[in-house]
Amino acid sequence: MNLSACIKKLKPLNPFRIARGVKAFVDNVFIRIEDGGTVGYGEASPNKFYNETASDVCEKVSAIKGFLSDKNISSVTDIRTLWQEIWPLVQPSRAAQCGIDTALWDLLGKKRQSSVSRLIWNCAPRQLISSCTLGLCEPPEWESRVTAVSKCPVLKVKMDEKGDVRFLQFIRSKTNATIRVDANCSWLSLDVPKLTSVLEAMQVEFVEQPLPPENNTAMPLILKKSKLPILADESCTVADDIPDLQGKFSGINIKLVKCGGITPAIEMIRIAHDLGLSVMIGCMLESNLLIAAGVAAAQKAEYADLDGSWLLRDKVFDGIEFENGIIAPNDRPGLGVSLCGGEEI
Repeated sequence: MNLSACIKKLKPLNPFRIARGVKAFVDNVFIRIEDGGTVGYGEASPNKFYNETASDVCEKVSAIKGFLSDKNISSVTDIRTLWQEIWPLVQPSRAAQCGIDTALWDLLGKKRQSSVSRLIWNCAPRQLISSCTLGLCEPPEWESRVTAVSKCPVLKVKMDEKGDVRFLQFIRSKTNATIRVDANCSWLSLDVPKLTSVLEAMQVEFVEQPLPPENNTAMPLILKKSKLPILADESCTVADDIPDLQGKFSGINIKLVKCGGITPAIEMIRIAHDLGLSVMIGCMLESNLLIAAGVAAAQKAEYADLDGSWLLRDKVFDGIEFENGIIAPNDRPGLGVSLCGGEEI
């Protein structure tokens, strides 16, 4: 197999900026693996929270070209084996592992003339309802922000350390959409159970990651007193994290780029469900390529938060339709996406 990688700068779509101060561009790494004339594509969306940069990921990926040169992928078992074998070569970069893993799944699907969803779950991919993100913004922006997502059935609203619910109250006055709140580890100084009571009155569905991971020990009491389910995001990176989260969270947010790709995500879904935890498949700012991988994994998840490509101005891959929060995947071989005209990887 021949492997190559490149970094592309993707520009966020300004009206839906996830947070104040987001960079003008995000650097994502795109991977191309060719085997016998068949090409599989993968993507990594490194995030500074996990000490990942695009240049580091690209370097890690490029370093295993020789290792992959004599490998063959003909089954799901082959991918699982390679996923384990490449980790010592790319660690500590789960993003690099994710990019390679998604490319291998795309490659195998194309070789087998099967969608990745069929390879994983033995069924065609179903339509998903994804949350659409509303980031932190000032009152003069509220009307235009909410109007822009007026047809979306599920909204994810970012909140910060202030716990200010005025924007949420405004949103609820304008729409009957399901609302989810993402605290992004910022509620250390707040009475979380009390705040969940306020959010429950506004029919918020659940809260995501109220405290930083190092404060997990405080979560059992908070969860017990909470009026809403609480999902772990930053507190849940890989499969080994999940057993310790039982009794501290109601569910987990799995992001392919933080756990290492589709392969570990499948196992994480199984473990979470066995422990009675719900699952959301989430994303960073990603092109349709990695979103398609998330859609394949999310076929057996309770929730989807896969609006990463909708939040980007630049389009690298076609094949995933995202309209008003509804994701319509296809059943084509591999991840079902193709390079936009004029793009090269």
